[in-house]
Amino acid sequence: MVITKQTLAVFFSSGAFGDCARHSILHALNDTRVGKIKVFSTYIPTLDDANWKCGCGTDHGAQLRDSPNYHKLEMVPVKTLTGPLEEVAKEVNLEGVSAVISGIGNRQSFIGDRCAKKGTKNITALMQQHGIERLVMMSSMGVVSELGSDAPGIEWRFEGKIMGIMFSTLSYREYNDIVGAENAANASGVNFLAVRSVGLGEEATPVGEYFIQKIKFDDVLGANISKMDVGQFLLDEALEPSYERKAVVVGSNPKDAHAAF
Repeated sequence: MVITKQTLAVFFSSGAFGDCARHSILHALNDTRVGKIKVFSTYIPTLDDANWKCGCGTDHGAQLRDSPNYHKLEMVPVKTLTGPLEEVAKEVNLEGVSAVISGIGNRQSFIGDRCAKKGTKNITALMQQHGIERLVMMSSMGVVSELGSDAPGIEWRFEGKIMGIMFSTLSYREYNDIVGAENAANASGVNFLAVRSVGLGEEATPVGEYFIQKIKFDDVLGANISKMDVGQFLLDEALEPSYERKAVVVGSNPKDAHAAF
């Protein structure tokens, strides 16, 4: 039996969402289901950084460069993901791609990389041009969009209320960008999953697992999850979808629901 390996496209920007997408690349390198990884970003040089703003304790730049599967990678620096579609299409070639992981935009104040809404519109348009069905995209807990409401985020913790205040004040532009990205995916016609992550602390260490909140207000999650573990979820859902055309909240083990950050 011949197994066809998949070609994955990964988009990342600055911020924690992009960090999760970068970690998905590390997982994909070692995944036998993946034959090729096309990486598109205006921040390609950050893949050489030792610390990807995470608690992994590993030199990820060296890990990437020294991987025996480095040949899988095609890294494509792009000038923009938010310009006119015809301009973005000159740099982003999705020919042969099976699925897309997107970690663009952010929920952090003052980073300013608000590219999620327009970037998602362009990415999904290019996906349709190439007949690509699956998109797994980073989003945030606490978001209210056409996909439904997760407000207040992490409702079992006081920090969720703080995040709600941030979303309506200092981070309102970032929040609106994330909402716009979810709505853009919903309108695109592709088979998407919006991954509404809980806290992505730089100190969170990977444990090799992730959990989904099944029923809001009934189920809890660990409120801080490593970027490496979210990266695994992104890859798993890109290659073998189990959640389709919806948003889910992902976090760590529920036994840590009330653990200190």
